[in-house]
Amino acid sequence: MFLCVTTEVAIMSGAKVCILFPHLVLGGGETAMMEVADGLQRYFDVSVCALERRKAAVAPTIAQELGARFETYSLVGSRDELTEVLRKIDLLLWYGTNDWTPNALNALPRRPGSIRVVHTDKKEEGVEFCARWRSCIDAVSCVSPLVQRQIPGSVSIPNTVSQTYLSGERREIFPLNKARGRKTLGFLGRLFSFKNVQWLVENIDRLGCNLMIQGLDTEELGRADLEALSVRLGIADRVRFLEPSRDVGTILRSIDALAILSRHEGFPMVAVEAGMVGTPVIATRVGALPELFPDAMLFVDLEQGFPSVDCLRVALSRVNADWGERLRRKVTALCSRDVVLGGYAKLVRSVLNGHRPHGGSFGAS
Repeated sequence: MFLCVTTEVAIMSGAKVCILFPHLVLGGGETAMMEVADGLQRYFDVSVCALERRKAAVAPTIAQELGARFETYSLVGSRDELTEVLRKIDLLLWYGTNDWTPNALNALPRRPGSIRVVHTDKKEEGVEFCARWRSCIDAVSCVSPLVQRQIPGSVSIPNTVSQTYLSGERREIFPLNKARGRKTLGFLGRLFSFKNVQWLVENIDRLGCNLMIQGLDTEELGRADLEALSVRLGIADRVRFLEPSRDVGTILRSIDALAILSRHEGFPMVAVEAGMVGTPVIATRVGALPELFPDAMLFVDLEQGFPSVDCLRVALSRVNADWGERLRRKVTALCSRDVVLGGYAKLVRSVLNGHRPHGGSFGAS
């Protein structure tokens, strides 16, 4: 079950809480944690920090976004610098799979409270990492209830999203849509191969739709690669690209449905963003999506790691405003800012009250 609260959590304004970002790459988990950091200032003395272990190969970066969201933030480039940050706080909220953070926590004679957040469904980030570093973990929060059930003693708190990201207006990108009966699918996120965005471009003609993409380049795939592919396939007039932006509202309001066609996910942030504005979602049965939204999303099968064209065509034919409204109601109930921040505030207060400064308490009997 999600850890949700409906009553006011007592304010502990003197407690120093740091939200630590494990790298400079900007993704859905990072935008979610920025919203958590911003909201927890209501209860605690909050600081934000990012590990600068290596330069980000793509833009925008965490540093740019932190600068837009917070008056002050710090970038940490060494273990010694991280240790100094940890000495000055009462509790750390952290995620990622780097060993810098747990090693620095364990090296302190009196470490701060420690809450690990698990965003993905990967065992090496969730089950295995938490078991390996339980000595410096006091509590674990999982975005996905599916992952939460695999980590005894953990709780599940979903992601939320800032309304600032959703303020964009609708744009008419394909004016001949209605005349030709074509709907527009959208993709929003980092351009990793497991998200099957290249497959979407390759199959647009078979699906009989148009495609809008607002993607962040990765080392695997970039916008230029997809643009070149659409030209080679002769479908460039049916694929449009929007520049990466803090505003995702424009693409979500300009499409008929959002496609989440990944081979694996935890609880993708883009599903929350789509739900907040009432955009229907067509998704593969990955992570928390089929459990949390069984009747609010249109699901398609995977065949050898790729979406079924026939299933996707049927899902597209069923898309209408009712599906967007169903999803909006469900996402609002699970992922509203007050629900999510109340859950984190309750968990932070619990750890601060029961913290063992000389050892981890997570999983202790």
